[in-house]
Amino acid sequence: MTLTNLEKTPWPWFGGKSDAAPAVWTALGDVEHYVEPFAGSLAVLMRRPHPCNRTYFSETVNDIDSLLCNAWRSMQMSPGKMAAAASWPVCEADLMARHLALVAWRESGAAERLAADPTYHDPVMGGWWAWGQSCWIGGGWCSGTGPWHVGTDGRIAKQTRVGSREPGVSRRRPHLSNNGEGVNRPQAREPGLAVRDSDPIEYHPMMMPELLRWFRFLAARLRHVRILNGDWTRVVTHGALYTIKVNEGGNVGVFLDPPYGDVRTSDIYAQDSLTVATEVRVWCVEHGSAPRMRIVLAGFEGEHEELAKHGWRAVEWYRKGYMKGGMANISHTSVTQQTRERLWVSPGCLRDSWTLALPFVS
Repeated sequence: MTLTNLEKTPWPWFGGKSDAAPAVWTALGDVEHYVEPFAGSLAVLMRRPHPCNRTYFSETVNDIDSLLCNAWRSMQMSPGKMAAAASWPVCEADLMARHLALVAWRESGAAERLAADPTYHDPVMGGWWAWGQSCWIGGGWCSGTGPWHVGTDGRIAKQTRVGSREPGVSRRRPHLSNNGEGVNRPQAREPGLAVRDSDPIEYHPMMMPELLRWFRFLAARLRHVRILNGDWTRVVTHGALYTIKVNEGGNVGVFLDPPYGDVRTSDIYAQDSLTVATEVRVWCVEHGSAPRMRIVLAGFEGEHEELAKHGWRAVEWYRKGYMKGGMANISHTSVTQQTRERLWVSPGCLRDSWTLALPFVS
């Protein structure tokens, strides 16, 4: 089969903003520097309608999760090796074993190495992470909070005392409810074998050719994107935001998509927080009127209404027929939670976005 929609992230991501991307870019315009402090699935970056990799146009993304950062960096620098590691059958025992290996790799100091060396990456860990994220059910993938770990005898063992636990993993059945997600999506598959007249039967290699093509496409898109691994505040300083092109009269666009606040539980992301959304809102109040600054903040209805006092506008971006992921999975009492998704656009954003309202169903 042939994969289409190659700008799609090759793993599922809670709260991805692919459907909100048109509204975000209407607000930001073709900014000289684009900054995304909470990288996640990079759905908005991947759907930028302007040419990429242009001279003196900068794009900077960041995430605090070292495993996610390693996956993006591996795809950028070693797409073939990462695709080979991600091409694997859905197997429950392998999901457990790789989960344990990923948590151990992170705890061994991987985050510090990623921060110390801009070329450091591990494409095998990146491929395993993408594969596991595509197999995993719900949140908590690689959070390190589960009870299972590798015992001294090399077998898995369950720790019972919560207070004294080493980083471990949960034990879950792989995702089976549809025909595959992310690197396991059905369009990435090849026929099991091919027969040419009387020639011997030929089997396809373990690595899916379409998966490699997908990774190479994303690697080309990420060729000149700067990928940082750390706290979000490190990329929203004046020095980080105002590049040469911006200082010469250009604009910087910041898209902030922090984890939702207290409208959910905290066991979703490997690096999670129920308070960072509030910290981001405070930053937005302080910087919303900064010169040449265009900011879009994503959140949930009621989270950031204070911004209206400072000249910000709220945008509804939910589209009928697109109930999937994110807030659609938070509440079991209402199937319309995602209709409460919002974007808040700063006063410096393009005026077209002030009246923007994508088709909305109440």
